[in-house]
Amino acid sequence: MQERTPQNKDELRVFGLISFVAILVGAAIAVFDAGLWLKDDSTQTNAITYMMGAFTLQGMSYFIYKMIAQDGMDQRAVISNMQRSMTRQMQNQQMRFAKAQMDVEIKKQEVAFAKQLEELEKDPEVQQYLDLMKGDFESEAPRHKAKKKEPLNLSGGRKRNADGTYAKGEKKE
Repeated sequence: MQERTPQNKDELRVFGLISFVAILVGAAIAVFDAGLWLKDDSTQTNAITYMMGAFTLQGMSYFIYKMIAQDGMDQRAVISNMQRSMTRQMQNQQMRFAKAQMDVEIKKQEVAFAKQLEELEKDPEVQQYLDLMKGDFESEAPRHKAKKKEPLNLSGGRKRNADGTYAKGEKKE
């Protein structure tokens, strides 16, 4: 089914107005033809009299329409305003709830980050790294003198074969 757009509604209103005016003109002609109301031999007097009668009928019809239809239109307007107001209130409530939820999540993350930071501050490796970054690495450096002329013996005194593996049971003397 076709939706009613504002243009369609306007067209229906204009069509209704034209139909209503046609009915009133037909009623005026019927009253004139039947001779039921102020009949005079002068065409001008009859035209003015029936014009006033048609205007009066249209005025009364408009007044009756307003009395009947205006109440319904007012009720629809009130309901529409209430719905808009309720929608705004719901949106505001949802926004407040979402904001409160985000605040709680942020606080939870802050607590988690604080715990992680405490754990990192307790970790000795992290402390060593932080000391290195500060430039305080000389305080923990070894202070003994190295033997300069002797090479470092990592084999524990064992001899090696030609392929680089340790020889069995033989110790270097």
